[in-house]
Amino acid sequence: MEEREKGRRGFFGRLLVFVLTLLALVGLVAMALSVINGFINPRNFIWTTVFGLAFWEIFIFNVVVFLLLLLLWSRKVWIAVLALLVAIPGLKRSYSFGHKVEAPSSVRIMSYNVHNFDHVDGKTDKESMARLVMDKVQEENPDILCCQEFSAFKNGVTRPQCIDLFAKASGYPYVYYNKKRNYGGNVVFSKYPVEKVDEDSGFGQENTYGIMVSVDAGEKGKFYVANVHLLSYMITDNEIELLVGSAERQNLDTLGKTLLHKLNFAFQRRSEELQRLLEGMPSVDAPVLMCGDFNEPPLSYNYNQMRKAGFVDTFTEVGRGIKPTYAGKLPLLRIDYIWSDMAVTPLHFERCRFKASDHYPILLDFKIK
Repeated sequence: MEEREKGRRGFFGRLLVFVLTLLALVGLVAMALSVINGFINPRNFIWTTVFGLAFWEIFIFNVVVFLLLLLLWSRKVWIAVLALLVAIPGLKRSYSFGHKVEAPSSVRIMSYNVHNFDHVDGKTDKESMARLVMDKVQEENPDILCCQEFSAFKNGVTRPQCIDLFAKASGYPYVYYNKKRNYGGNVVFSKYPVEKVDEDSGFGQENTYGIMVSVDAGEKGKFYVANVHLLSYMITDNEIELLVGSAERQNLDTLGKTLLHKLNFAFQRRSEELQRLLEGMPSVDAPVLMCGDFNEPPLSYNYNQMRKAGFVDTFTEVGRGIKPTYAGKLPLLRIDYIWSDMAVTPLHFERCRFKASDHYPILLDFKIK
């Protein structure tokens, strides 16, 4: 069969199949590294993290190779088929077929990294950006709003004063943030009364990764909300543009080493932050939702650790499609999450296509079991 296949093709046909076969093998290895990345602690081995970050790009690459080998009727197509089969666990975490569930007494929570009110267009001033965010919040009308990177947006006005202005303009009578430090600008706005968790817990001590409050929603139930922001990659848009556009080998080598160093540091640091976060969880008497900017893709070690701790990625339950949450120059990245424990029933997850910050806001409608 293989001999007949070779006989039907000329030199260039055989060369094309040979090249595609090599590409299929590369795609298979890359896909395997992407999927197993979630089981490897970056503090022990860092080099698979890039593959976990690039899952969708690797998947698309394998689909293209599969189609080309199929069009050429090559038996080597089985390599590409194997790569697509290996991708199934990653697809389950990265794509959702969920649907909206209507239910009475539901609660809506929104998580949004507002990027210090710096608009992605680089032209809109902070105060105008803040008004855009307020308008969007009022349109979506969440009961709980968790913001990360909330900074002062008005000249001559402090961040606490801006938080109060934002709360009054958006219709939130209850607000909580770390008034001593406010690391990362994590703020919880609520239509229901909120209380800080016990001082003895990691969240009560208000470390850099976030804050946590209890929410009393009356007949809808009592629950806890953690607002989290783990360390960012610290890669600038300018560095991404240089990486894509630079034709000089020396510049690429220098920039590549810088970016790898940043990725290395960020992945290792975030694994430490998440470990402290999970170890510092207070003993609670009600359901827990944990939302925010985790800066980790679904095929990451931290994602696996959250699942092992008993949390559910609500997007995979009731979301639909891919829904990347990063609005910057790196496409297809889902790094913002709303996690819940098993005592919460997710009803509907939505990513708002609202481009102001370098993140998209995400929403969850849920009820307490």
